[in-house]
Amino acid sequence: MAGGQERQAATMAICEFLVALINHGRVEVGSPAHWQDAELQAVDQILADFEQNYRLELPGEPPPYVASAGKWAAMKFYRACQFAVYRDIPVSAIHEELTDAPTDKRGPEVHYSVDLVFRFLPDLEKFARSAAERDPLLDRLRKWGQRWPLSSVGLADVGDVSSEGFREDASLMSLYADRILATNDLARLADPSARAAVMCALGRHTDLAPRVAKALVDMNVPSK
Repeated sequence: MAGGQERQAATMAICEFLVALINHGRVEVGSPAHWQDAELQAVDQILADFEQNYRLELPGEPPPYVASAGKWAAMKFYRACQFAVYRDIPVSAIHEELTDAPTDKRGPEVHYSVDLVFRFLPDLEKFARSAAERDPLLDRLRKWGQRWPLSSVGLADVGDVSSEGFREDASLMSLYADRILATNDLARLADPSARAAVMCALGRHTDLAPRVAKALVDMNVPSK
């Protein structure tokens, strides 16, 4: 991640960011500025196009995509990246711009839609932490991590998390389990639903994730 050039063609800043993020994860950001209607409309289309292909890669049938939640996540994540790069942003701006929510509801479809972009949250937290351990932005990122557990697997110091918002969705629970196994995020095993999903994904192949398997044994969870 790196600071961008001066905002030429400002309406394309977030759009170019999103394309780079979902294609290869290496991004640049422009300096913070007001959103333009044209760029927000383009964001909707970029996310909708990406989601149609992304869902085909997931296990089972993911929940429906909620465009408003996807756009909210894209806008907030881009802002957070800007705040991580431009270090002179006042703390008040971080609180003001990064504290709302996409909707009062947090069912599987909202978790899934937010996750299209927020799945990069652990990478952003790691980048921000490398720049300054006491950065106030880190507190906001970790609160997001607690609120959006599907997206924050592997992110440390988020406190207790629960899969309640999406535990009834088989596709998202399978994705959640795969991420826990891939990152050895043992803290997530405290959630019984996550633990059951991990056990189902692991089966008898405990050699594929020995740290997780040992944690399950220590928790007296029998292997399948």
